[in-house]
Amino acid sequence: MMKWFYGSAAVAALAFAGTAFASQIDVNTNTGNEPSLYDIANSPSYGNPDGTEALFSGLNANSAQTNNGYWTIGATSTSTSVLEATWTANYDNATFGVYSLNNPSNQLNLLGNGSGIGPSTNDITATLRYSGNGMFVSYATDRYGNKVGGTQESNFGSSVFGYFLTIGGTTYYSDSSLNDGNKDRMVGYQGNGSGTALSNEYLFGWEDGTDNDYQDYVATVESVRPVPEPSSIAMFGVGLLMIGFAARRLQKRDV
Repeated sequence: MMKWFYGSAAVAALAFAGTAFASQIDVNTNTGNEPSLYDIANSPSYGNPDGTEALFSGLNANSAQTNNGYWTIGATSTSTSVLEATWTANYDNATFGVYSLNNPSNQLNLLGNGSGIGPSTNDITATLRYSGNGMFVSYATDRYGNKVGGTQESNFGSSVFGYFLTIGGTTYYSDSSLNDGNKDRMVGYQGNGSGTALSNEYLFGWEDGTDNDYQDYVATVESVRPVPEPSSIAMFGVGLLMIGFAARRLQKRDV
């Protein structure tokens, strides 16, 4: 009886914690003559330079969103990011970067403006490197490997960070609790290796308005991995406390 209870309760706690994850969006949402996030991911127009390979093939309406509030860099200690598309009037007024879990105003810039409405032709790659002890370094390079701009560094206080997008004078965060109305402004999808994206690659789609198409600013990021959001951890802890309380009541009843 108790073994069954603990197993069922653990599943319930995990389900309870899971309610903190981002809500699912429709990747086929589009407005006017704009492409949807699905179109951008699966069209060769946004893929490799010669237009023969899709950007992130395999993304579809059934693709699971990643719990994308906070992240760490993988075993290589280095992550790269590339701007793929901008479908917003604010394409020329944008900054994409990372922020500290402990202080959202502690930020490092990665990518900037789009080249226009549509596929990005900037050919800029941003690099984020974790040096240990909370220290991060960022810089950008062109297609030839030459640095563009300077190098930034900041101590985030831990290895965990979130992503931000400042666009049209407003800053949005990957952690929805930092946005007005707790709105999810960024969605993330992980590659599965069966298409054109590897399992360590992610597609990020940002929403800067109200039409919920999440293709206003689209970037690919590699060599990162999501971590549980603080709210998820807290909710899971509450679930475990509830399990313990219920178990004690059962034990007392069985005595």
